[in-house]
Amino acid sequence: MPRGRDLAVLVSLGCCLPVASEAQLPQFRDRTAAAGLNVVTYSGSIEKPHILESTGNGVLVVDYDGDGYQDLYFVAAYRLPRDESATDQRNVLYRNNGDGTFVDVTDRAGVGVSLYGHGGCVGDVDRDGWPDMYVTAYGPNILYRNNGDGTFTDITAGAAVGDPGWSIGCTFFDADGDGDHDLYVGNYIEATWQEILTAVRTRAWRGSVMVMDGPRGLPEAANTYYRNNGNGTFSEATVQSGMTDGGMGYSMAVVSFDYDLDGDMDVYVANDSTANRLYRNSGDGAFEEVGTWTGCAYNADGNAQGSMGIGLGDYDGNGFFDLVVTNFAHDYYALYRNLDGELFQDDTFVGQLAVPSYVPLGWTPLLFDADHDRDLDLFLANGHIYPQVDEDPSLGEVYRQQNQLLRNVGGVFEDITEQAGEVFEVRESSRGTVSFDLENDGDLDLVVSNQDAQPTLLENVTDRNHHWLQVVPTYHGPSGEAIGTLVSVTVADSTQIRQAVSGGSYASENDPRLHFGVAESARVERIDLRWPDGFRQAFLGLPADRIVVASRRQ
Repeated sequence: MPRGRDLAVLVSLGCCLPVASEAQLPQFRDRTAAAGLNVVTYSGSIEKPHILESTGNGVLVVDYDGDGYQDLYFVAAYRLPRDESATDQRNVLYRNNGDGTFVDVTDRAGVGVSLYGHGGCVGDVDRDGWPDMYVTAYGPNILYRNNGDGTFTDITAGAAVGDPGWSIGCTFFDADGDGDHDLYVGNYIEATWQEILTAVRTRAWRGSVMVMDGPRGLPEAANTYYRNNGNGTFSEATVQSGMTDGGMGYSMAVVSFDYDLDGDMDVYVANDSTANRLYRNSGDGAFEEVGTWTGCAYNADGNAQGSMGIGLGDYDGNGFFDLVVTNFAHDYYALYRNLDGELFQDDTFVGQLAVPSYVPLGWTPLLFDADHDRDLDLFLANGHIYPQVDEDPSLGEVYRQQNQLLRNVGGVFEDITEQAGEVFEVRESSRGTVSFDLENDGDLDLVVSNQDAQPTLLENVTDRNHHWLQVVPTYHGPSGEAIGTLVSVTVADSTQIRQAVSGGSYASENDPRLHFGVAESARVERIDLRWPDGFRQAFLGLPADRIVVASRRQ
């Protein structure tokens, strides 16, 4: 029987990546049509004269009805220009039937809002055990409270979190240790509807085609931090918390995680064309910006990059969380290796990520174990922002781009896109992407939100000669995610770490269940949990190939 103990989480054991037996390369197939995912996520006009029309959309993984299967919520914008004959696209919630198919339950759930949406994040704002959803948009944003009966209620006004700006990324986390979920929202650019609707293409891209302007030269928007009051309302506390330290930037993806393993949640912000930010939590809800001196604000050349999305995970097995940040075309994606919980190092060239990422324009990086060999592989969702690049073949660029899969081989990423399945021949201008377990069969599948197109569902059909484990730390109810819980799994000669987090990816939210590949091991030696309140728990000698639910009362 599992035993709970007050033991330290064994992150220090992860000194190096394991050497697993050679297995079939990860394989994926296109499951979109068969699954019934036919929503089209529009984002402005086809020509895209304003930068608002280029940033696209995300998707949220949320078990909204508590049946143990992960559902999908797609956030959409609408066509521009709008006229009397136009039909606005609304957001769509798909319920997972548990057999690889989905059904549209948007109307019954009450979340079919039509707005110029971008993405969102998932948390439990009232601690009732049901996941709530925050939707980001070209303002105002929306907070949906989960009623626990398959429906949601818009509580934005009462909660006072309707950020009126142009929001893309967000993250729920307990910033001040009081047990409830606070909210941080990343905002991009200050722009009026008149500026958007009258925009014209004024910039010559690489001296050739005329494209939209920005972000440089356009006014940066201020991000917002909302402190949860514990009574159904929030208080805006950006300045008081120190979240303005370091100045503004063109913020896109955000994620909260414990980068220094000191027991509280820090916040990382990916900024487009300006320095990225890392806000270190003092433990009481006060933050200090430390991105520059920790080494994750600029690349190795000391340059700010056109950062879009954030991938989080311990790719090198040293027991600390690393970051992958996607960037603009003709600039490699950054691989920030967390050396010791204090400093990051740009290891993009060491990890051999620079060459495969230089030409594409990247949005979502996902670190996940595609083949259960005990290390984290890397998926990259790519897509240009300028449709006009197709007009000049001499540029060597395309608007609809190939997504990529890179296999982790001893801490080095090997591009296996061409060997991973015909679904990688699908070319769209992709944006937000999530990993989730479609049928609870143990492996991670992917859903990609494509701009002005239907999504792509990549079902993981990798050879099953390796084992797996999923750990679900929850509070109260069937799906109340315990954001901030740190989990380590020890198998054979290695220990892997994961953390329950909100946000990251690009404007999207991944499966909250923490997935571990355990290779040939049919049993795991131990699971260690450090809960958000500091309580530590251990489970010993469990069989693999199952979902382990660890539930506590706050």
